[in-house]
Amino acid sequence: MKRLGLLLGFAPLIVYGIFAGSSVPSVTLALGASAATTILVGHPDLRKGMILPWTSLCLFGSALFAIGVLGMSWIIPSMGILIYATLAAVTFGSIAAGIPFTLQYARDMVDPRIQGHPLFLRTNLLMTGVWGGAFSLNLILCLVALAVPGFWGRVVQSLTYTVLLAGIAFTLWFPERVRREHAPPPAGSPGRT
Repeated sequence: MKRLGLLLGFAPLIVYGIFAGSSVPSVTLALGASAATTILVGHPDLRKGMILPWTSLCLFGSALFAIGVLGMSWIIPSMGILIYATLAAVTFGSIAAGIPFTLQYARDMVDPRIQGHPLFLRTNLLMTGVWGGAFSLNLILCLVALAVPGFWGRVVQSLTYTVLLAGIAFTLWFPERVRREHAPPPAGSPGRT
């Protein structure tokens, strides 16, 4: 279950993508469902002060208030842009602050003796950077989709899911690769002294 922590952090984004349409009721439902998902799935991480769930809660909660309560429906066509711009900014901000957001999840998954190793930090900097790149690419795709309405805009918009799936695949693959490459040789092997 611990390996799923980071991936579960993206559940609110997936919920939003499933429920959001272009009408005020569908977007309001999607935002409410995303905020609720953040609380239900991410409550342990919210209590720990983790960056990703707090970003999701603030993002989806604020948008829900703006659209559902204040009636700011003009935001709806730009929701994808708003979501990915926020996620990219927070992701790169976490790197700039020296606390890449993936590091918060990785600390729950590895031996505490490894956490101070420079490779551990470099691995998480790279993983967070990949997610920042994915969010930035999706931001660009959402800008293109807004500029090209109709069928091709929807095609471009749907590519954001492919980018997210690639990010998830990388998140599952890369740490295991690093572990295999940097694992000490077994006792008694020729490389061991």
